Amino acid sequence: MIFVLARPQEFVPALQHAPFLHLFAAFALIGYVVDVRLRRLEPIAANTLPWAAAFLVWAIVSTAINAPEQAIPRAIELLIRLAIYGTIAHGIQRFRTFQLTAGVLAATCLFITAILVQQGLAPRQCVGGEEAEGAIEGHADGRACELASECRGPDAEPGLEYRCEHVGLFDTFSVDGRVRYRGELHDPNEVALAISAGGMAMLIAMMIRRRGALARIGAVVGVGAVGLAVFMTQSRGGLVAALLVPAVYAVRRFGLRALIPGAIVAVPVLLVGGRSGDAAELSTTMRYDAWATGLDIFHQHPIFGVGARMFGEHHFITAHNSYVLALAELGFVGLFLFVALLYLVIKTLLVGLRALAVIPGTAAAQVWGLALLAAMAGIVFQINTLSFCYHGVLWIFIGLVGAWSSAVRFHMPSLHIRLTGRDLIAVGAIALGYAFVVLPLFLRIKGFI
Repeated sequence: MIFVLARPQEFVPALQHAPFLHLFAAFALIGYVVDVRLRRLEPIAANTLPWAAAFLVWAIVSTAINAPEQAIPRAIELLIRLAIYGTIAHGIQRFRTFQLTAGVLAATCLFITAILVQQGLAPRQCVGGEEAEGAIEGHADGRACELASECRGPDAEPGLEYRCEHVGLFDTFSVDGRVRYRGELHDPNEVALAISAGGMAMLIAMMIRRRGALARIGAVVGVGAVGLAVFMTQSRGGLVAALLVPAVYAVRRFGLRALIPGAIVAVPVLLVGGRSGDAAELSTTMRYDAWATGLDIFHQHPIFGVGARMFGEHHFITAHNSYVLALAELGFVGLFLFVALLYLVIKTLLVGLRALAVIPGTAAAQVWGLALLAAMAGIVFQINTLSFCYHGVLWIFIGLVGAWSSAVRFHMPSLHIRLTGRDLIAVGAIALGYAFVVLPLFLRIKGFI
């Protein structure tokens, strides 16, 4: 998780000479086999494994059919995602191990949060490089500035585009003043979701679990730092995701009436913290245009789609919507499998929490289950505007839900949560409704079809 999220291999020179993610995937498989043979783990599949594997395998098949030259690199990438999910979901079968893993995730997100806050408070410098999807991909040259126009002149390198951005540690810098990280979290919206789900939700759970005053104060400070970092990303979806995390806790504690004061608090936060003006309107317009392109791709390739990571071959930006992305790249089958996987993840948490509520001595399981439910609420909402189908953050959390389910089943072997025939009908109705009614109708109302 540290190497997927924090990416130390990108800024620590000593770590740049080995393919750590590939090595970790291999070591994880070997370690799992060893633990099973030593009877430290039970060789029991997580309930989400068939659907997770089916989705990723279908993505490989779709790519092999549509872009054979991309089949091998896509297969390696997707199998690493399966290894990340599988290691977490099957290598954790006790809540002590789960808590340790959640602590590593929270610490990693706090590290990223600290980088974001420092970046947002840092002075602006000239950043030169090439334009890529509305952002500069390059390096700061050390010149102080207030406006991008100040970066042009005799000290500018010929052929480079320049922006005036906040420059942070580890060669990170903002985009249009919006803080961001690097690697898979280079987009402000994606890093906002990651620290909300992996930082805020886990820290609130730790605050509930820990009895010491110092630990609780630390958790509160951490939650506040995450909130500040999300605010600095200026991500409208990220702010909603961050607000959904405590909202789930409030609804669990006080019922639906807790949404009324929550909405009163949320409205001014969204008005002040989210982007507005011409830049925000242009971003929204481009996003809707990408959705319309995705719908056109689906109509032309309804079964297999065009292959994983191939949306960019048909449009100048990504889909900016995970459901549209699954529909366009993997066809209706891919969308069905993606919705089924998310449906099962949410069902696992809801049914599991309901079953645990009447069993004494299950406080730890309930706390972590609620934390995962809060995190997934933000994820399922915000991936409406993010291309997240193959993103490491999503697969880490799908793995954590599988791990939580495995840990619960260790104590309650009779609790087996799966998709029933009725659930599959519901998933099919959701997928069909989205592809043939909701998405086309929305785009028609907005004037894009």
